[in-house]
Amino acid sequence: MAPSATAFNEALYDRFWDSCPDFSRYNPGVLHRRRAILKRLRPLCFRTLLDVGCGNGELILWLRRRLPSNVGYTGADLSSRSLEVNRERHPYAAFHTLNIEQAHLDETFDVVVCTEVIEHLDDRRRALSHLAAMVAPGGHLVVTCPTGKVHATERHFGHTSHPTRDELRRLVEESGLEVTSLDNWGFPLYTSLKYATNVRPEWALRSFASARYGRSSRIISRALYLVNFLNPPSTALGCQLYLVARRRGG
Repeated sequence: MAPSATAFNEALYDRFWDSCPDFSRYNPGVLHRRRAILKRLRPLCFRTLLDVGCGNGELILWLRRRLPSNVGYTGADLSSRSLEVNRERHPYAAFHTLNIEQAHLDETFDVVVCTEVIEHLDDRRRALSHLAAMVAPGGHLVVTCPTGKVHATERHFGHTSHPTRDELRRLVEESGLEVTSLDNWGFPLYTSLKYATNVRPEWALRSFASARYGRSSRIISRALYLVNFLNPPSTALGCQLYLVARRRGG
């Protein structure tokens, strides 16, 4: 029997967060996602935030430096090894081991963020239902994920498939939330970068996903980050989805 995506991802991310923290600090796609998440959080009024799929806690740290000081942070992840490290590195936050396809935490939050997770899962419907269950009345869910072609580099990281815009909206609405915004970002430049990277996927993975970033790697990543500001905020051909949904009440 083939291993489940859950088992594959747990083993993969135990290794990944141990071996390449620089990817989560300098990769242009990661940085644009953080910028997009912050842009969508700033208009909201909230005191508690849960990051589902928090990995090494870099997003929580990044947001904490930019959001009001009264926000409380919680992280959840499949990788128990990463969470052990996080509890030492980020004592201001609480961390929980969680398989979002199988369960949810027994508490709710003003904001639940789930970035670059659902494309790894076997059962998106159940995962989104569990995410929605942790959104407090009047609270919000923020989801980011790729859409369109699954490239070789993405399969390396355990992507099973990428949802369409319509699929993501439908599943979130079925979970009981109201979608307030849904954008496709990344066309034409970030989409082109994905294709270019996958001309030589092994080289790209070796140089930018499984190694420390040297000076040249940081310069290249910074240049690509700046260039991608030229993408329009949303187009039908964008390769990255940003969704915000709200639970009524509160």
